[in-house]
Amino acid sequence: MVMELAGFVMSKHELNAFLRKSDHKHYRVCQDQILRNFLQGFQIKYRGNSES
Repeated sequence: MVMELAGFVMSKHELNAFLRKSDHKHYRVCQDQILRNFLQGFQIKYRGNSES
């Protein structure tokens, strides 16, 4: 998973909660921290790690 490259571990159940309809019982709003870690992992995957 892309977020694991950024050091952020998330279960499939947590990820699935973002993709549900907003009126669903287990719906969850995607917070800035999760989006930030996704973008950081995406950058590491395609551009390489900036620290090395």
